[in-house]
Amino acid sequence: MPGKKNAEPAPAAVPPQPAPMPPVKVFRLNDGGGWDDYGAGRVTIDHLEGSASEKEIALAVIDAENKETMLLHLITPDDIYRRRQGTFISWFDPETGLSISLSFLDAAACSNVWDTICQVQRKLRPDGW
Repeated sequence: MPGKKNAEPAPAAVPPQPAPMPPVKVFRLNDGGGWDDYGAGRVTIDHLEGSASEKEIALAVIDAENKETMLLHLITPDDIYRRRQGTFISWFDPETGLSISLSFLDAAACSNVWDTICQVQRKLRPDGW
């Protein structure tokens, strides 16, 4: 057609890549009040696979060596999570009776996971706050 430039097809959109899972160490409070090291892995927060509810969002830690799930925790809207010293996220899980702490290598990774937990909690609350 006169006056019309040859249009080249637009390049295919590159799908967004998931953020890399930050490395963490998992600790559990023992009966003596000390923290037992349960190993290192990578943390992720995602919809619980196989769940019928969109509201079941889990925090999981995948073992760094054998790629097995070493921690699986359903995020709750309850105020059980604490951020400590810039690189720790801790909570007491009333369902299991365990106190868990995640130790991050850097504060930025801890902040990203903390922010995601807070976003999930807001979505889980009836009032959205």
